[in-house]
Amino acid sequence: MTARHMRNEPDNVARPKKAANRSRSSRLKALNTRVVSVMTEGASENRGTYTRSDMRKQTSQPLLVRAITVLVLVSVLVGASYLVIPKLQGLFKPSEFVVGREVDVYIPQGSSTKQIAKILKDNGVIRDANEFVEVCRSLGVTDVLKPGHYTFTSGMPLEDLAQELVAGPPDNSYRLTIPEGLTAEQTAWRVEAACNIPAHEFLAEVHNASKYASDFQFLEDCYDNSLEGYLYPKTYRIPIGADAEYVVRVLLYQYANETAGIDWAYARSLGYSPHDVLVIASLIERETYIPEERSLVASVIYNRLGQGMNLQIDATIIYALADQERDYAQKPLLYSDLEVESPYNTYKYSGIPPGPICSPRLESIQAAASPAQTGYYFYVLTSLDGHHTFSCTEEEHEQAVAEYIRVFGLE
Repeated sequence: MTARHMRNEPDNVARPKKAANRSRSSRLKALNTRVVSVMTEGASENRGTYTRSDMRKQTSQPLLVRAITVLVLVSVLVGASYLVIPKLQGLFKPSEFVVGREVDVYIPQGSSTKQIAKILKDNGVIRDANEFVEVCRSLGVTDVLKPGHYTFTSGMPLEDLAQELVAGPPDNSYRLTIPEGLTAEQTAWRVEAACNIPAHEFLAEVHNASKYASDFQFLEDCYDNSLEGYLYPKTYRIPIGADAEYVVRVLLYQYANETAGIDWAYARSLGYSPHDVLVIASLIERETYIPEERSLVASVIYNRLGQGMNLQIDATIIYALADQERDYAQKPLLYSDLEVESPYNTYKYSGIPPGPICSPRLESIQAAASPAQTGYYFYVLTSLDGHHTFSCTEEEHEQAVAEYIRVFGLE
């Protein structure tokens, strides 16, 4: 659903169609967005098109010998330490409580004090979760415990444990920022640049979703054995020496943590699964960065689906073309591009794509799960600041398209 910013475009450049409601103009320069981070460092990232060359240009940390491993097998062999990811991730079975043992623990972002206490108990750091919660309350620190990777000694004083969580994890980690709206491949280049983990190793894990399905049940419907869309965008601290599997599990656990409160009832009443909601959320993510528009875009998608109308969303064409080097601001979509043979081509095929086209933020997922109730079937960009005009009829939409042409000087 598209309306592009073009000047003196050749005849083969795709122009706005009646059923078009393109959200994010390929001509509009990407705006900065904030990566929301709960109890952790935030980051401002450019939301433009990320190419492979862009990823390679980023300054990465010096290559280190990976003396620290995240595989429990090595820990068992050397008998030194145990890396234990929270039980909810399904990585390892809970550890029994043995005083004096060093235990590596990952605390996900957004974890409550009770959740942290459970993680510590499950991993054998403390004996009683309730007692730890009470200590945190007495110290007045329940709201300032920080996420990240820690090494604790089991049986250490609870007051000391709480204070370490207040201080935050030691700075022996990489800072990995994943902006909203990236594809799995773009994420892989981010991981390589930030964590010295080869992109191909990360992608090998991404394309092996079945490996993680038993630990994360929301993956049972994922498309083509891919984790596309589930690599939750946020800023993370990744311990030096972590491998691709570790990073994937951290991102998946964060997705589970973020979406735990989503109400899927509306989508399910229409026959859509949580996976389908994620697909719709990824379309919303690529269609608008205006917060108040997300639920409106969602309503247009559901309304068009209800009427059997093709979605005609340009972002799905860009995803299907998979051209990481193409600058769509300089080389916008052509009519010939709309003929690309792909299940993601929402011009040729009705319904939603089989899988997500990017990793959306929580707000986009919420909008996809609970869209606004409107009579809108169209939208088109009509403002230089990224706002759209939403329409119920083709006549109204044609008027909006005329405004689009006027605003962007395409007459």
